[in-house]
Amino acid sequence: MTTPHEQRRLNDANGLHFVHQFGWLRTAELGKLLWPNSPASRQAADRLARSWIERQLVLVRELPDGAGRALVLAAAGVRLLAENGIEAGSGKDIGRFPEEGWLPPASWRHDLIGHGVLCELHRRGYQIYPEMELRRHAKNHSKIPDGFAIKGNEGIVLEVEHARKTGKEMHKLADALCIAASGQAASIAGFKPNAVMVAFLTPVVDERGHTLNHQTRVRNGIQAVAKTDLSIYWAKCTLLGSAGVGQIDIQKEQISADRASRILQILEASGWRPHRSGGLAVAYNKHIAYVWDDENGWSFAVETIDGKPVEANYATNITEAKRAAASALARIEQPGRTRSATG
Repeated sequence: MTTPHEQRRLNDANGLHFVHQFGWLRTAELGKLLWPNSPASRQAADRLARSWIERQLVLVRELPDGAGRALVLAAAGVRLLAENGIEAGSGKDIGRFPEEGWLPPASWRHDLIGHGVLCELHRRGYQIYPEMELRRHAKNHSKIPDGFAIKGNEGIVLEVEHARKTGKEMHKLADALCIAASGQAASIAGFKPNAVMVAFLTPVVDERGHTLNHQTRVRNGIQAVAKTDLSIYWAKCTLLGSAGVGQIDIQKEQISADRASRILQILEASGWRPHRSGGLAVAYNKHIAYVWDDENGWSFAVETIDGKPVEANYATNITEAKRAAASALARIEQPGRTRSATG
């Protein structure tokens, strides 16, 4: 049985490690990380933070606009982690120090959204890696995502959408998301992405007073550049206080690629014809697409004209089977390349 002293040491090590991984944390997020299913997690984190401050394990920084206090590692906290076999560095240089006091990194509001979503993924059983932690281990990576989460065979790249992107920047983001979601992205700090999550606040009004719909903009961007249909997670967040995240609604959506849609239109216009072995078939360039229904349900297959198999799988109905065949043909037309997951 763990003694109170041992539990305090464990809370110290685990909590300070989270502060190191994120760079800085408020007690609201710290509590969710240490006690993810407790309704009193914030109060427990407040008590722990007071103890850390008394023992000079952390430094306290006031966030703007009444957004709370950020905790960063102090030298004593670094030593405590070292005693537990964890290498860390002081957070005293995080942010800027003008004459009027401390200013957090310019991305602090954006970062708080990412912190909130990673806390929720942690609660759902994912192993999480915030941007700061990824940056330490992927120094040569051209663009680090806002977070990474792993559960089973799924590796999710997290991207936070907080500001309006230009057409060029949205195209770059959509292209990077497609690469990661299709499993073609290069590894990040040793982790292989095969899924993506886009987090955003709602509602959002830009500097001109116009309502921003990040979900629609990203969806349209993906449809325009995707080579094939793909799945994406949306993390729809509500604002809590002046900054930070309250409720988080995570949904998965299958996005139809414009390219696959165009190919499907061509297949439908060409006409699916009965095949001698059963089902329907249609020719497209140098390939033939098949859909059929048997004791296993609906299936599709794509072969070359001379009968070489390219891709095949099951589907829930004939519409899905035809769509999947069109997506397979879209992939054949423009094969993917392994690239950085975020540009």
